[in-house]
Amino acid sequence: MRYVFLIVLLAFPAAAADKREVFYGTWGTPKQCSRETIKSGGTVLSEPFEISADWLKQGQLWCRLNWYPIEIREDGFFSGAFAQCGEDSVRDYSLGMVLSDNSLTLRWDFPLSNGPLMRCSDT
Repeated sequence: MRYVFLIVLLAFPAAAADKREVFYGTWGTPKQCSRETIKSGGTVLSEPFEISADWLKQGQLWCRLNWYPIEIREDGFFSGAFAQCGEDSVRDYSLGMVLSDNSLTLRWDFPLSNGPLMRCSDT
């Protein structure tokens, strides 16, 4: 009986990790998804967030992600990560991710948040 419990316990994090893939992809507002300029006549583009298993990228900003456990909710998913962003001067953030009704909200160390963001099409 102990072995059955151990097998179930060890399998659960792997199953939760598989669900984390719902957060992977390119997310943004319509302006970010189409990479429009931030300011009319400007040269700086509005960039979407690109999330993968290990990284979050927005434009030239890269953050290394160390994921927290995922929570499956009635209306979607919740997870988060310890995000280390930057290159020469690394900043740490506690990043929460809420996916509900096909929209994603990123919460960076209270009270900063981005969202709701939609999944950008690959075309």
